[in-house]
Amino acid sequence: MHITLISSPRAEHQLAHQAVLAAGFEKLGFDVTLTHGQAARTQHVACWGWRLGQKLRAAGHDVLVIERGYLGDRFAWTSLAWNGLNGHGEFPAAPVDGGERFRQHFSMQPWKEGGDYVLLMGQVPGDASLQGKDLMPWYEQTAERAAAAYGLPVKFRPHPLTARKGIKQQLRMATNSRGTLSEDLAAAAVAICYNSNSAVDSVLAGVPTVTADAGSMAWNVTAHKLGEIAKPDREQWAHDLAWKQWTLAEIESGAALRWMVGYD
Repeated sequence: MHITLISSPRAEHQLAHQAVLAAGFEKLGFDVTLTHGQAARTQHVACWGWRLGQKLRAAGHDVLVIERGYLGDRFAWTSLAWNGLNGHGEFPAAPVDGGERFRQHFSMQPWKEGGDYVLLMGQVPGDASLQGKDLMPWYEQTAERAAAAYGLPVKFRPHPLTARKGIKQQLRMATNSRGTLSEDLAAAAVAICYNSNSAVDSVLAGVPTVTADAGSMAWNVTAHKLGEIAKPDREQWAHDLAWKQWTLAEIESGAALRWMVGYD
């Protein structure tokens, strides 16, 4: 089988991933083409992120989408999915390991009771996961409705990258957070987001969470309607999620890629 690996020559993280993917695929016997362009002649192609991946998919390719991980240090883990981003991507079925991989690397807190406020978690404007949607009207509407639905004040947490980009976000019906995500979750009664990966953090922290889009990696263990408090069983979800992200060493050895191409 032949696969084309695309990276930007100006992005060190993309070049690093291109190198380990090349080594891993070659160990599986693939013919590998490396390029810094945005087109490929092979049916199978791998690229960083969905912005380019969506164009390649529209052109008829099977696209392995490379992104940051979901659990733990997202920069230490890499997610791999076919033909979509996050919850819209295709992942192989996780092996039945009784949760060993998850417990080895990660942890989860019991569902909590009570809290002082509703935490509305923002996302980076223009992020590929939003598919062009401007979330400011949604934030405003959600903050107002959440305050009424839960009878609690709303704290809004703009994504940290918004400030670095010079974007100011302030909602009429919410106060802005100045703490870390962990600090904000510690006193939250419920967390809300559109489809941010911060929902994974809130669910693992034991905070009942509401998500609005099926692209969220926590969609199956969250509520989707304001006013609801969802506390489902999270064990299988967490165990499966641990098999949707990989270390660079696992990719380079070919172990991660065996799962992605169905060799096992």
